[in-house]
Amino acid sequence: MTDLKKVADYFGSKKGLLRYYTYEFLRILGVYSKFKRVDFTKVKRLVFVCHGNICRSPLGEAVARHHNIPTTSFGLDTRGGDPADPRAISWASSNGYNLNEHQTKRVDQYAPIDGDLLIGMEPKHIREIKRRFEKQPIQITLIGLWLNSPIAYLHDPYTANSEYFSRCEKVVADSSTILLRAIK
Repeated sequence: MTDLKKVADYFGSKKGLLRYYTYEFLRILGVYSKFKRVDFTKVKRLVFVCHGNICRSPLGEAVARHHNIPTTSFGLDTRGGDPADPRAISWASSNGYNLNEHQTKRVDQYAPIDGDLLIGMEPKHIREIKRRFEKQPIQITLIGLWLNSPIAYLHDPYTANSEYFSRCEKVVADSSTILLRAIK
């Protein structure tokens, strides 16, 4: 296996590798620690957020829905109305979740409610969420912070190979499941 193949399998791309370690350095310095401090007594709905709302955030939503937790998802840069990525649908189905009816939602289709916990996949999602919803009664977190071995950055798998795509979806499902335990 070549080094580039290893990078593609584990990080999605060379850019994914660079971003992963950049954000990990910042996580280790404590830059994202405030996003792990969630007041779960105030959480009424989980809102999963990613770039296109076709790979990562729909799966987080499906995991929460599977456990009967109020949930939704949206993309920060999507046209809306598209189905989930076929690979995401397949991965979800193989792991007991359903994405068959998912339709992408644009950020402007999201209506914040008191008690929303917005869950970004990358630090840039957090910055955009804070910019757009700074006056709303919401809390914000990063999905990877909930892993047993936390991470700050989960690269978008849309253009990645199947190995990374599966790894990414597993991270979303595992993180979401751990987060759900904190809510229940």
